[in-house]
Amino acid sequence: MAMVGLNITVLAFFVLWLIADSAAIGRMESESSIDPGQMLPNSELLWLAAHGSVLMVVVLDVLAVAWLVKAKGVPQHAASMELNVD
Repeated sequence: MAMVGLNITVLAFFVLWLIADSAAIGRMESESSIDPGQMLPNSELLWLAAHGSVLMVVVLDVLAVAWLVKAKGVPQHAASMELNVD
């Protein structure tokens, strides 16, 4: 249950960052000129934090699934299906 909460939190952070960043870029790129003062402060660090957190959650999810499969083993139905493939 904690993994679900972590996934929801990180994805909410990523979506909120994406909305704010897109709005800042839209304000910055007017038809007449480009105003870098309209960008989010520390936009590069926020980009790294947002993408890094999503990557971290994906890696943790893969590790959690791998651990569950290893701990519980392969279900008998799936194991018998693999043997009958030939």
